[in-house]
Amino acid sequence: MSESTPDLKIERGFFRVYFIHDVADTIDLSALKNAERGFEQKPLNLKAAASPNYIQFAIPPLVATLPDLKIAHHTAIVRLKLYDYGTVSLRFSFPFSGSWEEFSELSRSMKQSTELYEKATELLQDTLKRINHALMQPHIPLLEDYFVFQVEAFSSPITATSLLGDCRAELASLMMWEEKHLTISEQDEVLRVHFSYFETDLVVVQWDDAFVYEVGECAQAVEDILEFANTQLVEFRTYDARLDAELDEIYKWNMVRKRPTVLGRRAALQRIDQLRNLIIDVRDLSDRSSNALKVIGEAFYARLYRAIAARLGLADWEQQIESKLNSVAEIYRFATDQAQYTRSEFLEIVIIALITIEIALSLFGHH
Repeated sequence: MSESTPDLKIERGFFRVYFIHDVADTIDLSALKNAERGFEQKPLNLKAAASPNYIQFAIPPLVATLPDLKIAHHTAIVRLKLYDYGTVSLRFSFPFSGSWEEFSELSRSMKQSTELYEKATELLQDTLKRINHALMQPHIPLLEDYFVFQVEAFSSPITATSLLGDCRAELASLMMWEEKHLTISEQDEVLRVHFSYFETDLVVVQWDDAFVYEVGECAQAVEDILEFANTQLVEFRTYDARLDAELDEIYKWNMVRKRPTVLGRRAALQRIDQLRNLIIDVRDLSDRSSNALKVIGEAFYARLYRAIAARLGLADWEQQIESKLNSVAEIYRFATDQAQYTRSEFLEIVIIALITIEIALSLFGHH
């Protein structure tokens, strides 16, 4: 750190690790709220100047504080959050106070910690056993992780302008998990998407991590939006994998190139029903997760959400899923037409056979 660089000693901060899993099509939160202790509805907390109604969940998630854990001599505060569209989020928060270099070292060590991932896996399995009765159509969990560097206060006051100016090399290296300084062009790319409401706050968004210079409810509101966007990402990944698996099955059945026979009509109709149900399920689940959060009238949070959505490529995932849904829909229509054609052809054969039998019986009866 050069002599002109402000003192980046952190007075209060956290390194947060999010493990976000898609575990089922739906989690019945009402059943959990009535039957389980330790959960409560948790709407987003916003800045004091904004109304809590500016950001609303259609169905507020449930949260629970779990016992602290010791990981590599560091204490982690553990919080669980459940979303109704089938997502479970585990957050590990490591309180920190010390130098910028020590903060960087803590974050790198926790990101590479196999113990942390093992603990998260154990907690997820325990949670799934506990809420099993509320899971609808559970499946193999799919993981998306995300990291947040939160600073509530520096030992000496530092502005957002200073962090993006004099301290940009240190900030960029922190967010890219590097010990050395990056090139100017790389620093520009890392810090490209940033937001400040006041000079005393800053949010920098990356595809796998974010830097949040905020306090209290303000920081919580920002991190809740980051977390929500990642739940959408893991949902889209789940839909994409499900569609890929279904398309693979379709190709195995060779339905596109081979018309179903009369004997294979029942199996073909079952496949058609599966295709129809898949289209309905994926569209319904996608709509529920996409519309789970509403940003109303608060430009700062709306811009922040759009930025993290762009960094995570949510629009690209959505477009890719829509394209695959259209492919499945086309195959469904083709298979339906083929089944109807086969049915008509079968009925024609039956009618001809009956007419032939009737003529034969008439001739034999005459003789």
